Amino acid sequence: MNSLEKRTAFAATMMKLSYIGFLMTLTLGTWVWVQEGRQPSMTIWIIRVVPMLMFAHAVFKSQLRGIAWMCFASLLYFVMAVTEALSSLAIWFNYVELAMVVILFCSATVFIRWQAALWREVTAQRNETV
Repeated sequence: MNSLEKRTAFAATMMKLSYIGFLMTLTLGTWVWVQEGRQPSMTIWIIRVVPMLMFAHAVFKSQLRGIAWMCFASLLYFVMAVTEALSSLAIWFNYVELAMVVILFCSATVFIRWQAALWREVTAQRNETV
């Protein structure tokens, strides 16, 4: 296993763990650690979680196009997390949610880059042997 394969495997693991962690923070942020002035709501939970759940197949099957779209969608969650973290009603959990979305975005973009490079390397090696 060369260096690029190791880095790609690490990025894939980080992406999958941060994806699960981010879904958990969205759930806990809706049901357990709720900002002042908000009530736990099934509707809000569905609105927050379902868009990210649409990318589960792409994340766990390592489909680069789907992961790239998840990165775009996570930017909206980033904006929401920054707004909540900078609110005067912010709680400590808002910073956890912000950190999780940043880790998810970074690990996913790094995975896309390294996986594409790995595929190019494998393709080049196959072309050399033929």
